[in-house]
Amino acid sequence: MSGVPAMRWPAVSAGADEAAPAASSRDARIDAAKAVAIVMVVLGHAKGVPQTYTVLAYSFHVPLFFFLSGWVLEAHGSARSYGQSLLRLARTLLLPYLCFFLLGYGYWLLTRNVGEKALRWGSQPWWEPLDGLLTGIGPRLYVHPAIWFLLALFVTTAAYIGWRRHWRAGVIALVSLALAWVWIGLFPGNGIRLPFALDVLPVSLFFFAAGAAAAGALRLPQSPWANLLLALALAVPWLWLALGNGRVDINQLEFGASRWKFFVASGLGIAATLCGARLIQRWPAVQWIGRNTLLILCTHILVFFVLSGVASLAGWFADGARPGLGWALLVTAVALCLSLPLRWIFMNLAPWAIGARRPQYGKRK
Repeated sequence: MSGVPAMRWPAVSAGADEAAPAASSRDARIDAAKAVAIVMVVLGHAKGVPQTYTVLAYSFHVPLFFFLSGWVLEAHGSARSYGQSLLRLARTLLLPYLCFFLLGYGYWLLTRNVGEKALRWGSQPWWEPLDGLLTGIGPRLYVHPAIWFLLALFVTTAAYIGWRRHWRAGVIALVSLALAWVWIGLFPGNGIRLPFALDVLPVSLFFFAAGAAAAGALRLPQSPWANLLLALALAVPWLWLALGNGRVDINQLEFGASRWKFFVASGLGIAATLCGARLIQRWPAVQWIGRNTLLILCTHILVFFVLSGVASLAGWFADGARPGLGWALLVTAVALCLSLPLRWIFMNLAPWAIGARRPQYGKRK
């Protein structure tokens, strides 16, 4: 089989103009689905969000990101050698991983002895978070919990590209599904974590390969009404399975009470999102969010840290009061709104931090 087209830009990309595929080649539905996924991620990380929301969103939003990443790779990739692909992945994923870890680490050093954080972090040695940076193990990246996904996506994409040189996407999906099924049944209960997201790889590779296979075979309906009816029809069994399976957190190697419910609920959630995305794909705000998911992924946690610190110092949650849904919605809205000026700052000062290149402005005559 001929070599696989290497990824042009990961589906979690910042959507920088230079780094993303040309506007004419972009799939508006996929960008809308990415927007839905990242908003779900941001809201799911906010304090005060109801437990039911966490169960439902976590049942499929991380698999959805891997699925969309595989879809974008297969549909919009361009032919490169394996070495060239790895270098591009390192620039677009590992550099942001390093940059935003350092930002989160710097904030942690400055605030770990302030207020209630002193009880939790005050006695921790200053160098302890560096273990998370070097190993990439999700729970150890507590100074910036969201960036585990960047390393997981790097490892998953690199593995897929290597396998794709020999096998079709559908074959990779079937093999990785069997591997993930056995892995989920045997590994998480050992209490052992592997570095560089290798313990997540069997599961993430399946969803990535499934997305790549779907890009060439799946024909989604175009009629808004057909998409709406199909999304509603898929949502009913998804709700039943997701609620019945319980908490899922791939970063923590938690897959709920049942493997088959995890995989089926994830698939139904992904399919329902793709159908629902057709209804909002023309909204400018949705398209902007979908093209800047890496930026939002990496910045929203830092915004949450700052807002929580301000609320703590101001005594907004004194006397045992806890944040509620109103707080969760507020900080989510603030994080999304701040992504606009933050993108301008990064694109002009440090575009490499979000996996982009500095924009080339036309010269005056």
